[in-house]
Amino acid sequence: MTVSSTPSGDKALATTRTYGGAIVPFNVLETTNRDLFAAFVYFFHPDSIETLRRAFQEWTQREHIVFAPSGQCAIAQILSVLPQQEVVMPAWICHDVKVAAEVAGKRIIYVDLNKNGINATSTEYAAAAKPGRILLAAHLFGVPTDIQAICDLARNRDCVTIEDAVPAFGGRQNGRLLGTFADFGVFSFQQSKRISGIRGAAIVVNNERLVEPAKLAATRVTATRRTLPLLGLARGLAQNFGTAPWFYRNVTLKLLPLRPRLEQLLSGHPRRSRPDGPATVTSTETKAKPAPRTQYYTREMHPYQAELVLTMLNRIDRIGEKIAQLASIYSDIFRDTRVATFLPPGCDKGGLMRFPIAFPEKGREEILRLASERGLYLKVLWSRPLPPESEWARFPNACWIARNLVLLPLYTALDPGSAAVIARSVVEIERAVRPLQRAVLSRAAV
Repeated sequence: MTVSSTPSGDKALATTRTYGGAIVPFNVLETTNRDLFAAFVYFFHPDSIETLRRAFQEWTQREHIVFAPSGQCAIAQILSVLPQQEVVMPAWICHDVKVAAEVAGKRIIYVDLNKNGINATSTEYAAAAKPGRILLAAHLFGVPTDIQAICDLARNRDCVTIEDAVPAFGGRQNGRLLGTFADFGVFSFQQSKRISGIRGAAIVVNNERLVEPAKLAATRVTATRRTLPLLGLARGLAQNFGTAPWFYRNVTLKLLPLRPRLEQLLSGHPRRSRPDGPATVTSTETKAKPAPRTQYYTREMHPYQAELVLTMLNRIDRIGEKIAQLASIYSDIFRDTRVATFLPPGCDKGGLMRFPIAFPEKGREEILRLASERGLYLKVLWSRPLPPESEWARFPNACWIARNLVLLPLYTALDPGSAAVIARSVVEIERAVRPLQRAVLSRAAV
């Protein structure tokens, strides 16, 4: 069996080979090549974007839907029209969220993660929820935080809330769709997300008293234009072809080491690493940074993308059922083992983007090393918290998660039998690793 990725690479492709000889990638797009070609029907539907807006209104039960070039741009767009100058966010989250806040010229205030989870909860936000601040809450990897409590806290403290539902597409809490709790909710159609539109995003305005929806829709953090996403289409076709079982087993696996060089060739410049430890802004006024000159900020949603998202939205319930089945397989096998999972009681597993695990009594690097020797390579993201290293002592839980979290694949093309093999193999690897000393394991040790 093989599950592979680069342990230190934020977006490295990972793969899985089951004992039966079948090879599957860590991630397969939910959009098939048939979907990618069928979306050209936009030629005959001049109102595709408005049709998608109406579909989102029906799905979310919200009137005001605004589209943006990407999830990160959507966050920057919301922040740029809000007068509040301070935004509170988890110390461990996607780097692009921090960039969005900087583009909007906001002062960032970090809060730690919950000790027993991977999200910042209302407990962590409480001390930072001062009047006139923006609370940005996220459902990391689709695991829901206690968003209702965070929103109640914000209302009592005169704060504004933004709900990052990018990795939780279709997830619900107490029957209510994630992304519809806070004043603003953000959904992403980026290619690797659950509902792929190659790129693009939707903003759900749940509190139109804060910002006029028309003003939000007209606001852009940089100049944009609408073009058919031909490069994204080509990449989607290539990924679907490259992850087809026979081709993947016989060709793609051998080419994976060349992926960084191929990305450099396609982009036309060397790949640059992102800074891991940005400086915390301390001034009361922050100068906005220029928006990145990338497609995630400069390209409006195209009608082709709208048709693609419409197709996926029509089968979101079926997708959620399959994801919940796979996540339940992982949960059942890890139950009564020393592998830690982070799903709260009653969590809607159908909204998960990845299945997060950790090894509380074992070191991740040793797990990864031993797994690699057995042909099992596990995916790791965001290996450093966002605050500068000098402040890490204030965020022990974020540091612990950054050092210990491992992700398992979840997508509808994944066979349940393969998911079971992955989980059982992880348990075997964990049992083979000797425990670390408690001083090393402590979340307070940074």
